[in-house]
Amino acid sequence: MNRKNKFTSSCLALAVAAASIASSFTSYGQGASATISDTPVSGGFDYTIVLLNTGSTNLNGFWYAWTDSGNNLTAAPSSPANTLGWGNSIFFNGSIQWQNSTGTALAPGDTGTFTFFSTSTPTEITTPPSGESVVYVHTIGFNQAMPGISSPVFSPTLVTVPEPSQVALLSLGSLGLLATSKRWRRGSSAR
Repeated sequence: MNRKNKFTSSCLALAVAAASIASSFTSYGQGASATISDTPVSGGFDYTIVLLNTGSTNLNGFWYAWTDSGNNLTAAPSSPANTLGWGNSIFFNGSIQWQNSTGTALAPGDTGTFTFFSTSTPTEITTPPSGESVVYVHTIGFNQAMPGISSPVFSPTLVTVPEPSQVALLSLGSLGLLATSKRWRRGSSAR
């Protein structure tokens, strides 16, 4: 075989390999991103996860804080709930499964809200591997990153929500400035 044929064969082999790799990345019809926020309550935190379907297929399962490495929460969660009508279950006190059987599938581009209680702090719950999660097209299974079945691992991003007391203080301060400003204007126009 001459040099030109070897080069062409090598290029063809590389092109086939690249296409194969590219198709494995683009064959995911499922994907998600999420945010998690906390509200301090007596004994721990109420957590809210807003899950966004970033893929092109409906989602019917969300396994929070689980990956192939196991259950990733350091403290047992409780009181799971959601806005989609999915079933809620704690899995071995270290993760939460939300599975659709009679609720609404999470359509591409839509969001669903998932809640639970935990004694873990926001830092503990978002420091990897804690919080690493997987979404599923159909039934939750012990797999991740399987095209057409389960998403690659993702972690909800912690967002801070201002406490009501901070909002109240800001509002009260703004009202005080407004009242002072009106009095000052009235006083300066009377001179």
